[in-house]
Amino acid sequence: MAFVAQSVKIVLFQKDYFVRSRRVSSNIRLLTRNGLHYLPVKDVLEILEYDILRSNKTSFSITDGSELITLPRNGSLVRREATTFRIDPVVWFQKCRFLSLRSINRIFNVDTILNLKAKRVCIRQPGRMFITLAGDTLRSLSRLLNTTTVRLKAVNRNLREPIPSGTKVIIPMIPFDPMDTARPSSRSRAKIKQEPELAPAIIKLGSSLRGTPYKFGAAPYPASKRFDCSSYLQYIFGKNGVRLPRTSRTQARRGRSLTRSEIEPGDLIFFRRDRYSDNRVGHVGMDIGNGKMLNTYKSPPGVTVTTWRRPYWLNRYITAREIL
Repeated sequence: MAFVAQSVKIVLFQKDYFVRSRRVSSNIRLLTRNGLHYLPVKDVLEILEYDILRSNKTSFSITDGSELITLPRNGSLVRREATTFRIDPVVWFQKCRFLSLRSINRIFNVDTILNLKAKRVCIRQPGRMFITLAGDTLRSLSRLLNTTTVRLKAVNRNLREPIPSGTKVIIPMIPFDPMDTARPSSRSRAKIKQEPELAPAIIKLGSSLRGTPYKFGAAPYPASKRFDCSSYLQYIFGKNGVRLPRTSRTQARRGRSLTRSEIEPGDLIFFRRDRYSDNRVGHVGMDIGNGKMLNTYKSPPGVTVTTWRRPYWLNRYITAREIL
């Protein structure tokens, strides 16, 4: 069956940090075939502020700074960090790649609502639902949503295997909790920073970049002249000989885990972010002492100093890591 094409308007409703926003993109091509609706990959990435990091003949990798996602040029297997999952097959139309609305939901943690009569697609970020495909299991859904099967079943009481394709699963969000319950071991309390002399140099370089504009999913600096939270730290650590991965999620797996009472200047601090509902690491900053951190999350101010020991950030705190 041939595609039916029409132009639609995409309206993005987004919650992020301290604001709610609404953005409209017009004249976006919508394809329909066999009951599925598709949007151009290029437009979806632009609207949701993802950048392409690298590509090859079979796939391309994108990021918004929180996670690295590898999309196929053809086919239906997507890789998000270390987790592989299925989507509806990518389709080609007039030399452009298209993703189904269901695939957009599964990849980007957003809800999509189509109104054909109004020629409008509403995208809500963060999403509250995850739409299943054949082969999804409780275990695979738990991995994708960064939760446990117990939490998943607690908010989806009728969810049982085999899970029918097209089931709308409620995403179990972990409540924001300012309590840090981890306890340092005697070994961790006694541990000495291996390269403490690097912290002042990294902080000095980071401070010299204050005011550099923020861009969600920023391309590499200095060519882009912009940072997101994780690319900023990757840059200032890298300039001092310490290699960090690109995304906040993988940065949160490096180094030694710390409790809040152990955090010192040069340590990385990780937080959840309002634009995500799937419990991922969404933001990272570097402690500089006195309850403050160097970080970037919007423009203005771009790279800035933020007091992280206050309720807003403490309620979103996940962990801290000693890198040096």
